[in-house]
Amino acid sequence: MITPVLAGLGIFSFLSACLIWLQRLQPVFFALAVGGLAYQIWIVRRRPPALRTLGVKTILGISLAINGLMILGWIVITIRYQ
Repeated sequence: MITPVLAGLGIFSFLSACLIWLQRLQPVFFALAVGGLAYQIWIVRRRPPALRTLGVKTILGISLAINGLMILGWIVITIRYQ
């Protein structure tokens, strides 16, 4: 009976330690997200206009919207829990 409890506490401690490191790495993840978006925009703009189809523009727009929402959520959560 005591072994599963200790194992559960160990897992909880491990997850807590991981979360602390992930919180410290948030600026790195943010920079990577912004860099990835800049790279996507650069790739699409580099294509000839004939190859910038509606599908390519739609995928880029959806990617920008999702990443924008994620960045906005990250900012809101950071402000909320300071």
